[in-house]
Amino acid sequence: MITYIITFFAVFLTDVLYIYFIKSIQDNKSIQAAFWSVVVTATASITVISYTEDHYALIPALFGAFFGTLIGMKIRKKYGV
Repeated sequence: MITYIITFFAVFLTDVLYIYFIKSIQDNKSIQAAFWSVVVTATASITVISYTEDHYALIPALFGAFFGTLIGMKIRKKYGV
């Protein structure tokens, strides 16, 4: 069960952080984009390891992707990040 929780939050966080990565690219901030790239890759790696070991972990990964993007977009819209 802990694998599913970790997978959900890893994908959720990856999607939220990916929004910051894309925004940095749009704003032409190379160093900031490079930093977010590292963070996104690290959180995405946790996800890949999780669902490689347990294919059922794809289910919480998909939910994490949906809710991570949804919440990330709301944060971006509210705070202009």
